[in-house]
Amino acid sequence: MEYYDRNNNKIIIPDEILENYLNNGECGTIYKYNSDSCIKIYNQKYTETMHRLDVRIYQALKEIDSPNLIDIRELYFKEKRQTHYNADAFISKYYEEKYPDFLEVPTDYLLENVEGIISLSSKLSQKKIRLHDLKRENVILADENIVFIDPDMWYYSNLSYREIGNLNINALSSFFNRMVKESLKLNHQDLIRGSTLYFDQTVTNQLFPLTSSANRQIKTLTKRLRNFERPIDYIYSKKK
Repeated sequence: MEYYDRNNNKIIIPDEILENYLNNGECGTIYKYNSDSCIKIYNQKYTETMHRLDVRIYQALKEIDSPNLIDIRELYFKEKRQTHYNADAFISKYYEEKYPDFLEVPTDYLLENVEGIISLSSKLSQKKIRLHDLKRENVILADENIVFIDPDMWYYSNLSYREIGNLNINALSSFFNRMVKESLKLNHQDLIRGSTLYFDQTVTNQLFPLTSSANRQIKTLTKRLRNFERPIDYIYSKKK
């Protein structure tokens, strides 16, 4: 495979890389590139330009220091860059999933990472970047950090910093709220079997209320989980 980097240098990606399949989605496929990195190759036939990482977003993200943000190391293009501002592939750090179940992570891990992600949200808002397409497939629950690995559809907004900040926190609270619901549905059927929809919604909202207030999110989560080793332990306590 032949690409060009941001300086229009020709880059040859060995065909053997395509044998190292890791994952795929609607927009592209991820392959292991070497021991500590992977490559995402966008689906040229089906992926619209707006679904590929914008060079300007990439440059803004490189200025942000956050362990909760994917480390993208280089962008590649099928043609030499002139007015081309969306990548056709990119190289990033490889992250290993440690916790397949969101509700079974240690409480300290969750609290520290939610704080870190809220801080990341603030930094993104300052750069007028809106969070979008937040879902379980787009994060890795790694050893020390929850890492957002798919900023393809994040975008610039003309709204004020305050408005963007509120919308980003709201997007995060909705994302974490869905993470709880999906974990209950996929991994804890024994817990929710026979329970009412009211119970499911209540315990989910008690952990991650739908809010645009970062302080409320942190205070609520800390209060609920103070005496529990894992989020799932808190939910079991509400079932009794």
